[in-house]
Amino acid sequence: MGRDAELATLHELLQQNQRIAITAITGMGGVGKTELAIQYAATYQEHYPSGICWIRGRDEDIAQQIVEFAEIYLDLKPPKTNEQENVKEKKKAVKWCWQHWHQGNALVILDDVNYYEVIKPYLPPQNSKFWVLITTRLQLLTSVQRLELEVLKSKAAINLLESLINKIFLPEELNIAHELCQKLGYLPLGLELVGRYLSHKPDLSLAEVLQQLREQGLTQKALKKHKWALDITAQEGVAAAFELSWKELSSDAQELSYILCIFDLVPISWHIVEQCFPERNRQKLKDIRDDFLLDFHLLQHEGNQTYRLHELVREFFQSKLVESTQTNLIEAVTLTVGKIVKRSPTCANKLFQKGLLNWSFPPNLHLSALEWGKLVWIASQSWYEGLGKLAPLVMPIRKNGDLPVLGIAITHKEPNSGSIAFEPIQNDDPNSLNIITGWYFGHDIKESVIELPQNILNSLENNYNDYTDDYSNDWNYFLQMYPIKQNFHAPWQYTSSAFLENLPELLKERRLSQISGYLSLEPAWYIAIYLTNRKIAEYYQYYLHYTTPIYLDEIENKLAQINMFQFSVMKQHCLNQLKTEVSNLRRKGQNHLKLPAAVENFRKTNYPSSQVLLEYIIDIYKNAIYDYENLVNDLFSPLLPQLQLASILPARLVGTVVLPKHRSDAIHFSWTWVPLPSDRQSYVDFKLGDTPLDIQDSRFNGIIQNSKLNLIYRMYPVYPRIGSFDQTPFTKGWLGTFPVTNLVYQWLWNDLKVINWVRDERLDDMGYPCWR
Repeated sequence: MGRDAELATLHELLQQNQRIAITAITGMGGVGKTELAIQYAATYQEHYPSGICWIRGRDEDIAQQIVEFAEIYLDLKPPKTNEQENVKEKKKAVKWCWQHWHQGNALVILDDVNYYEVIKPYLPPQNSKFWVLITTRLQLLTSVQRLELEVLKSKAAINLLESLINKIFLPEELNIAHELCQKLGYLPLGLELVGRYLSHKPDLSLAEVLQQLREQGLTQKALKKHKWALDITAQEGVAAAFELSWKELSSDAQELSYILCIFDLVPISWHIVEQCFPERNRQKLKDIRDDFLLDFHLLQHEGNQTYRLHELVREFFQSKLVESTQTNLIEAVTLTVGKIVKRSPTCANKLFQKGLLNWSFPPNLHLSALEWGKLVWIASQSWYEGLGKLAPLVMPIRKNGDLPVLGIAITHKEPNSGSIAFEPIQNDDPNSLNIITGWYFGHDIKESVIELPQNILNSLENNYNDYTDDYSNDWNYFLQMYPIKQNFHAPWQYTSSAFLENLPELLKERRLSQISGYLSLEPAWYIAIYLTNRKIAEYYQYYLHYTTPIYLDEIENKLAQINMFQFSVMKQHCLNQLKTEVSNLRRKGQNHLKLPAAVENFRKTNYPSSQVLLEYIIDIYKNAIYDYENLVNDLFSPLLPQLQLASILPARLVGTVVLPKHRSDAIHFSWTWVPLPSDRQSYVDFKLGDTPLDIQDSRFNGIIQNSKLNLIYRMYPVYPRIGSFDQTPFTKGWLGTFPVTNLVYQWLWNDLKVINWVRDERLDDMGYPCWR
């Protein structure tokens, strides 16, 4: 909408609102509200023969201004007021002015109102000769009483720049002019200040001003008010205009702005923002958004629960973030992302995957090795705190639970070469630079971050792979990134890549330690047979048939004879679980390691009865649910809100087993999950049947109507859904050799796949030997 159209629309609004007598011009700071009011007063002054009264609405004595106007311009003698008088006396004086105002229509303009409650007692009476026009950053009044100003369209912005510079852009200048307007977010105040600046400095090109804005942002001189631009209605420059709104924000709203400004200039899903504040009440967070950021036009609603920051507002918020952290922009953003990682690592990972941090560092900025190291350290420390008990399993951590010392180097890598060259950097092209880091587990270095020593670099150049993940030396766990990505995502991508590779390996090897349950018993049983019956244990089927209890004395004797470190890490895990099981059994006064009764009864005969088979599958799934809940609550608690199966627990697992009628027939099992109230415990409800589970089953009552679960991701739906599997012919390996371990790890893998913490569609079968 052009300025003439805006003036006409405003006049129409004022006439339509005659009964209400109040109209507001609203919009963000710098959008031209005051300027429009001035132009309206000048254009339509003949419509208001008894005067146009201009009142400063921000932090001023409203009553005193009205009284002074009546005295000076209307030659009235109202009762005297002063700042010390109470509101009641001031209202009496203002009321007198309205009653004795000259005949004819009058326009009262209250400019830059920041508190409606302050001006309300002094407004003229309704249904009178007074029209009231308010300019404000707030979303005051109803929508029919407001004219909301927006930033300029691209063409209008170019036309404004051309008029201010007094020239028509040549075709080769138009692209730069469009970039300049885009950088200013098409904000009228920014465009006017830059236009006046260019007009005052005719030797300065558009390209030069654009480069200065990229490098200096809101601190660039062109965005400040100078003596040659005193006729601009804004009191100061762009930053000062935003500062007025900033002062009105609550501390919670300012904290929200710190989060919003770290995202790239793209529409932001409010669902993502909510996940950045997992401990905040969602409705209260929305109220903060609506009552402050939206109300002051600092945040733009894009529709469909998405929002966007204006380019210059985002830059202003970033300057406030830097001020609050007393650092530079890169470090301030990294620290803020770190807070999100600590509160919700799954949310942070989602930010990275959606590219919300893929915006570039300031131009012509080259970080030193130690500056990069500080960013990597902040990211590593944040992941360490955010991942909780999972962190020591997937990250380089000292035995005392602290992060080791980070060593870092920036090296040069020749194009089209697979080798790393560690000579000093000969060029500063960021696309040819390589970061390499290592962790120091010794005790002689006190700093948190240092440059990698030259002797370590020399060793790496000779044999890089020998140092990766080697914890036997002081320096180990080396990692590299080539090329260095000059954006805010880089330190997070760099640090997360290692543990997102380590986590799937842990799951594939089934070696997450537990202090009880089948996840402890099954690897313990496996390694106990391995230690006490080595020859027999070479045969896969033996594990399915062996049910004889094993004396603890025999196990302890074998354990005393072995060297743990001669075994693979997978078998070391089994040995540790065996030690745990032996210790638990000794405390209970027992002398044997043995299988649970339901498992033993099922495995000791080739053709178990239907009752034995049902008891077996109930026992397996009951303990799988129990162990899954314990595992995720113990090691994956920071991820719990996003783990799909965990989100519906407690639940009832309903299932039907269809037995084979002949030995050559298939056995069929089908199931579904039914969420339970949070004060209940999970349980299984299985039965034998002639047909698979379907929605006609009486146990299905209430399942479809249950509204507890509102899943966002449905790649691996767990509810409402009927799952099933068959085996032909039926064997004792029906549910696997170590069935609870199989189930729990598969459930967990599916959960992590949904949130993109593992890549493969399904967890590979355990294979044989199970723990190699």
